[in-house]
Amino acid sequence: MKNKQALFLILILSILPIRLLGRGTIPPSCFTDSHDITSLHAWGPYSKRYAGISHIPDMKAGIRFDVSVMPGYYRNRQFIPHVLFESSYHPWDINPAMDRITYRYEMEWKDRVFTDVTYHVLDEDRTLVEMRCVNHTTANQNLVLNLMAYIDYEREQPRNEITKDQIWQQMTTEGQQTWYKATDYILNESVRKSPQYNLVYDGWKRNEEATSESLSGFVLGKGFGKEKGDRVVYEVNILPGREKGILGFRYNTPSGKTATFRLKGLVEGELILKGQGKYLFAQLPYACKSPGIYRLELSSEGTSETALDGFLLRSEEEMKELKIVSRPLSFTPEMRVGKSKQDFVLTYEGCDKAYGIAWNYKESEVRTILDDNLESFFRKKTHDHVSTRLVGNKQWHYSNAFLRPIVLAPETEQTLYALVCAGTSQQINEQIQNFHTSPETFIAQIRPDSPDAENKILSEGKKYKFGQRMLQAALLSNIVYPVHTQGEYIRHFTPGKNWNSLYTWDSGFIALGLIDVDVTKAFECIRAYTTPAGSESAFIHHGTPLPIQMYAYYDLWNNSQSKEALQFLYPRLKQFFDFMVGNSAYSSTRMKETGLLRTWDYFYNSGGWDDYPPQHALRDKASVTPVVTSAYYIRAAKILRLVAREMGLKKDVKEYDQLIHRLTSALQSYAWDEESGYFGYVLHDADGKAKDIYRYKDGTNFNKGLDGVSPLVANISSKEQTERMIGHVFSPKEMWTPVGISTVDQSAPYYRADGYWNGAVWFPHQWMVWKALLDLGEGEKAYQIANTALNTWEKECEESYYTFEHFIISSQRGAGWHQFSGLSSPILNWFAAYYRIGKVTTGFEVWISEEQFTDEYSQYRAKIAFDDSSAPHERTMLVCMKPEKRYQVKFNGQVLKSSSYHPGLLEITLPSTNKPGTIAIVAL
Repeated sequence: MKNKQALFLILILSILPIRLLGRGTIPPSCFTDSHDITSLHAWGPYSKRYAGISHIPDMKAGIRFDVSVMPGYYRNRQFIPHVLFESSYHPWDINPAMDRITYRYEMEWKDRVFTDVTYHVLDEDRTLVEMRCVNHTTANQNLVLNLMAYIDYEREQPRNEITKDQIWQQMTTEGQQTWYKATDYILNESVRKSPQYNLVYDGWKRNEEATSESLSGFVLGKGFGKEKGDRVVYEVNILPGREKGILGFRYNTPSGKTATFRLKGLVEGELILKGQGKYLFAQLPYACKSPGIYRLELSSEGTSETALDGFLLRSEEEMKELKIVSRPLSFTPEMRVGKSKQDFVLTYEGCDKAYGIAWNYKESEVRTILDDNLESFFRKKTHDHVSTRLVGNKQWHYSNAFLRPIVLAPETEQTLYALVCAGTSQQINEQIQNFHTSPETFIAQIRPDSPDAENKILSEGKKYKFGQRMLQAALLSNIVYPVHTQGEYIRHFTPGKNWNSLYTWDSGFIALGLIDVDVTKAFECIRAYTTPAGSESAFIHHGTPLPIQMYAYYDLWNNSQSKEALQFLYPRLKQFFDFMVGNSAYSSTRMKETGLLRTWDYFYNSGGWDDYPPQHALRDKASVTPVVTSAYYIRAAKILRLVAREMGLKKDVKEYDQLIHRLTSALQSYAWDEESGYFGYVLHDADGKAKDIYRYKDGTNFNKGLDGVSPLVANISSKEQTERMIGHVFSPKEMWTPVGISTVDQSAPYYRADGYWNGAVWFPHQWMVWKALLDLGEGEKAYQIANTALNTWEKECEESYYTFEHFIISSQRGAGWHQFSGLSSPILNWFAAYYRIGKVTTGFEVWISEEQFTDEYSQYRAKIAFDDSSAPHERTMLVCMKPEKRYQVKFNGQVLKSSSYHPGLLEITLPSTNKPGTIAIVAL
C-alpha cells in the first residue's frame, strides 16, 4: 500500500508544471581565477568618497569616475553624502540586478522633506539619474540639487612611466613585452619562512609593497634581498631578433648601501644595485642562442635590502634612448560646456573614456570646485552662490551642475532627470543631444522590476519588508573599487564603506546573505577569497580566519545544486581548510601535542569578537587555544566530507574522518568544564601539552559565552553537554536577552554593559547556533532566535533607517556602523527561511542532491542525504509553500511530523536516520 502511495505521489509530481532549482544559475563566465565580482556592471555604487554612481573605464587601471547628487536647501543647508560617516543619506532600494540604485536624503526628518535619487543603469555606457524631490510639510520649500562629477584613484597610482616613443611602439608591434613587473614572478622564496609564508595578508604577493614611485604602483620591497639565499625567479619571453641585448633593472636601494644578487638562467653573473635612496637603472648584457622562454633567477647575497620595481629588455642603442617621464594622470579635466548650459563633457588625461552629463532643468549653472574636502569646504561656500569657481586647497577637482532653486509647494513633489554617459566625445555629444530632444525615450528604457519576488513573500512576513529592503540595499551598496589583491584591482563587497579593504569572515556572511539575493554574486563572493590549488597564498586572508566561506559553500549547494560550483570551489576550499587545520608545512595553527587549533599568528581575534573577555585579557597567546577555531573547523570538515562523498573522493572522506575524530577527542579531553557547563580556553605548557582551562581571577571559567558553546555548531557534545549549553543560551539570567543571544554570559563576573561585543548582541554566531539547533531537531528554539532577530531588526530600521552592526543589550537599540551589512547579513537568511515561498532551509547536516517545486509551490520533492559523521538523530527542515493549502510530508513513504508558525511555513521533523531518501510534500 505504501509503495502504491509513493508511486501515486511521483505520478502527480510528474504531470504538474515543475520548477527545477539550481539549473543554469551561475554563468560559465564566472568560473575564473579572478577575485573580482565579474557579474557586476561597469556602473555601480563603487565610490569611496561620496554616495552615487561610479563608472570603471578600465578594470586594470584602478581609476574610477564618480557622480554624486547632493541635495540641499537653496542658500541654506547643503547635504554631502560622505560614505565614511553619517550624513543624512540612506541606501534605500537596490534591486538584485543592481541596475536600479536608490538613495534617500532625509532633509527634514522623518520623510517630511526628502529627495530620492535613483540611478538607472541603462547599458554599459549610460545611466539615467532620477531625482525626486518631495515636500510633505505645510510650507513652501526651496531646494537645490548639486551634481558633482570627479575622477578618483588610489594614491599608489604610478607618477612615472616609460616614454611611449617609437621604440616602445615598435616593441609593442613585435609582441615583445616592454616591462616585466617585479611582482610578476613565478617563484619568490625566502630563506626564513614565517607562518605567513603561504598566507600573505590581503592576498598580496610576497614582499609586495605599494608606492607611486613604481612604474606599476607595486614593487618587491619589505626587506626583499635582506637575507642571503632569498631568491626570485621570472620567465622571460625572447622573440626573434631580440636574442641579444640589455637587461635594465629598476630599483631603489637605501643610500650608502649595495644590494648584490647572483643571476642564473638568461644571464649568468652578478647584479650590483648601488643605493642612492632613489630609483635607478642597473644594466647587464644578455645573449641567448635562439628565441624562446627563459628563466631568470636572482639570488640575494644578503648585503642589503632593496626595492625592485621590475626590468626591461632592449638593445644597447634602445637603452640609451630610454626615458622615464612624469605620467599624465590628472584629476583636473578639460571641460566643454554645451550651448544650452545644461550639459558638459569631461576628458581626463590618462583616462581612455570621456564622460558627459546633461540635465533637464533650465534654472542651473555650471561650476567647478577646487578642494578635496567637500564635506567642509563646499558647505562653507553654500552662500557663495554667485561664483562659478569655488577655490579651496586645489587638491581635487569637482565639476558641478548647480540646479536651483527648485520650489516645492506644500504636499507636492517634482522629478528631474539627468543623463550620465561614457564613450568618445562624439558618442557622448550624440547621447546628450538625444536626451535634450526627447528625454522621454530614455525614461522609457528604465527596466521595471519583476513582481515575482514580492509575490513570493508569505503574508505574515510583510511586516518585515522594510528592514529587509534596507539591509539588501546596504548589502548591495557596500561595494568598493579599487581594492588590490593577487596583482589585480577588483570590485569587492565590504562589510561597510568604513572598511576599504578585504575582510575574510565578514565576506563569508556577505556571501550567505547574497544567496537569498543573487546566487551568482554569492558564488563570486566565495570565489573571491579562494585561490587555485598550489597558490603561494592558501586563500585570501584579512581578519578573523574562520571557515565561513565553507558554510556559505554548503548553503550555496543546497540552494542551487550547481555541480559546476561544487567542483570548481572544492579544491580551493580544501586548500583553505588544510592550511587552517595545520596540514600545510608553514601553518602554525595546530598545537603540537593536543592538536587543538589557534590562529593568533594570523590575527589577534579568534572569533571576530574584538573584546571577548578571555581573548582580550590574554597577553601570551601562543600556548592558549580557544574553542571556536577547533569547533568551527570540525563543522567545516563535516561539510567538505559531504562534498567529497558527493564527488566520490573516498581518500578525502577518510582524511576528514580522522581530523573530526582527532579534534573532537581533544575538545572533549581538554576543554570541557564540568563545573560551569561550558567548554574553555586550554592552557598548554612549553611542550604543547594541555595544563588547565583558562580561568578568571576568581577561578570561574573565563569562557562563559558564545565561544564556550561553539561545539554546538560542530555537534560533537554528549546529550548532557548539549542540554547544558542550550540551557545557558536560552536562560534570561545568562545568555538570552530581549534582543537575542548575548556574546558573553550576563552572570559572568567579566560581563560588562559597555563593551563592543561584550554587552552586545551580534547576529553571526547566532546564525551558527540557529543552524546547530536545526541540526539538533530543536525547531522551536531555532525559531525563537530567528523571530527575535527579525523583530529586533525591523524595529530599529523603522525607527532610525539604519542597518547597524550590533544591538546594545541595556538599551535594546542598534549601534556601530550605521550602513552595515557584513555580519548582519543573516537577517536576510532568517527572513527567507520563514517567509519566502520556495525557500528550503536546513542546518548543516542535510544534503539536498536534487529538488523541485511545482510552479504553484503546492508540491515539493527532493532527494536528501545526511551527515553520517554524527550518530542518527532527528533534524529540522524548513520549507515555505503556497500558503492557501494544507500539506502532508513523507520521507521514503513514511508520514513525518510537521508544524507551522504561520500559513505556508512547514517546520518538518526529519526521522532519526542517516540513510538517504526522498522527501515529498503534497497539498491535501
